[in-house]
Amino acid sequence: MQDSKSKFTIVINTYPNKTRNEDLTKCLDSVLKQTFKDFTIIIVENNSSLNEIVLLLKKYFDYRNIIKVINNPIKNLPTLFNLGWMYSSSEYLVYIADDVEIEPSWLESVNKELSNSDDVGVVTGPIISACFPAGEMHRLYLLSQRNVVGRILSWPYLHFSMEDKVLKPGALFESGAYSIGSSLEISKGYPRQEIDLATTSSMGIKRKVLNEVNGFNTVFNFNHADGDLFIRIKKAGYKIIFNPNVVSHHNVRLGPSRNAYFIGVDTGIFYRKHVRPKSFKGIIGVFLNLLVFKLYWIYNAFKTKDIKQLRGISGFIEGYFEKED
Repeated sequence: MQDSKSKFTIVINTYPNKTRNEDLTKCLDSVLKQTFKDFTIIIVENNSSLNEIVLLLKKYFDYRNIIKVINNPIKNLPTLFNLGWMYSSSEYLVYIADDVEIEPSWLESVNKELSNSDDVGVVTGPIISACFPAGEMHRLYLLSQRNVVGRILSWPYLHFSMEDKVLKPGALFESGAYSIGSSLEISKGYPRQEIDLATTSSMGIKRKVLNEVNGFNTVFNFNHADGDLFIRIKKAGYKIIFNPNVVSHHNVRLGPSRNAYFIGVDTGIFYRKHVRPKSFKGIIGVFLNLLVFKLYWIYNAFKTKDIKQLRGISGFIEGYFEKED
């Protein structure tokens, strides 16, 4: 790879999807408009053929010296994430999903954050969802707040599992639940702060940090590989920073991670590895969070009339008790 002279390598992971070409074009256009120019791009193409990506990249012929493609059809997201940094030699890396657009000063803000402190390992910021609600958890939260009865019924979960901080950016709670604030428009007004979790859809990270923690753990399929990485990074003594100037926009779509079984397995592995409540409140939070997790798949099975949705529950049991690291 010819990125040894660039300070950043921008890794864009792509997935087969009916709107992929449109999404990736918007993503690349936003990257090429950055005010900070010292970067190369690696596209990790998750397809069985290079023909489609080759046709799309004809539009970017003038940038052929800074755009490289790695093709790998494997359906394991951590493996694909690892390809990006293993094929790069830049000091810093950026991870952006192919359905994300970054604002023009995004990379400049990331560079300032990573360059100014030895103990900052990761930086992220608002990743504003194009959808409202900004995902299933946000939808359920909004529904719970529509009336007095909903607020009363949801209070135990929000208090014990979400620790009354559901709208914070990048918070991981004792229950294993995490906050949703960074996907909302209001997060652009949040102060710079240290957080627990970033997002691989929009983040900058130091190469030495990835080397030190041995990258992403491929025991996961799609979900929680990022959370696992960030927990290990913090244990290694590095900070994860939320910077409100690092703004991106997420053209959200449903992808392979919505498979009930894989979500269940990955969640089970994550709980076995990392969820250790330290208080009585946290223990109640774990119970409630897992109860909601199970009820969600039962609800989905009835709603979609698809019994395979119940594999979210069996997958969790398999991941927690049987899946080897």
